[in-house]
Amino acid sequence: MLFIYISIALVFGYIILTISLSAFKSRILLKKLQESEKSYRDLAERYEAINRNLEKKIQDEVEKNRQKDHLLIQHSRLAAMGEMIASIGHQWRQPLNSLSLTIQDVREEFEFGQLDEIYINNFTKESMIQIKHMSRTINDFRKFYKPNNEKSPFSIGSSIEDALSIFSSSLKYYGIEMEFEYRGELMAFGYPNEYSQVVLNILTNARDAFIQKDIKNRHIKIQLDESKEFITAVFTDNAGGIEPSLLEKIFDPYFTTRPQGTGLGLYLTKIILENMKGLVTVENHEDGARFCLSVPKLKEEVKSVS
Repeated sequence: MLFIYISIALVFGYIILTISLSAFKSRILLKKLQESEKSYRDLAERYEAINRNLEKKIQDEVEKNRQKDHLLIQHSRLAAMGEMIASIGHQWRQPLNSLSLTIQDVREEFEFGQLDEIYINNFTKESMIQIKHMSRTINDFRKFYKPNNEKSPFSIGSSIEDALSIFSSSLKYYGIEMEFEYRGELMAFGYPNEYSQVVLNILTNARDAFIQKDIKNRHIKIQLDESKEFITAVFTDNAGGIEPSLLEKIFDPYFTTRPQGTGLGLYLTKIILENMKGLVTVENHEDGARFCLSVPKLKEEVKSVS
């Protein structure tokens, strides 16, 4: 009988011991699980912190690149300002000569006693025409150099004409025939002044090619085309084209084939258009180069807001 009691006690003891060990192991496992969860949370928090820090660094680098591109655009404008001042000189020379002759003629008319109301009216009218022309030239340049901070609807044709009005004296001086097929108000969405600068960069590039290669009959043609998403301005010249091995390099920063070139004009053309979600391409044709400037069309929802 005693043996039975002892056996039962041993069985109960074994069961209790097993339960105790299981409980102990469970507590250990639970503790390890809690530690693992804590480690996982710590790891997740560290990962999120690293991810946030990485995102901030990426944003900082993107902002730095934007600032760098902005500075390059401003540098390009400053580099072109000397040429623009020369263009103002070209455009002012004729009205200044006209004013000079008109003023001298007043003195002669006075000496001969032929000053009358009709003469004074004609003198005033002709002088004001010349002065308004000079004032309009200044306004064109001031508008061109005023930066755009926000995207807005603008007319591709008008922006091209703004650039042509600034560059017209240089085109005439170097004997370059200009042909522009204006197609009405093809509206785009972006930065109008920057787009005018892009046009000026293309025209300057073509002009320098004419001079460098000593082309005789100089001609530039601008055509406008539109697709479902884009408006494209096609610039075609007869300046002899671009060396095929250089076609893939001409949009690289600081790459130039001109002795006095900065290598920024075509690079900034690419950057400005990409900032407007557009693009620029180039190819050779029969006797020159063809640049295509594409920018997004003004969408209907933007039209309704504007």
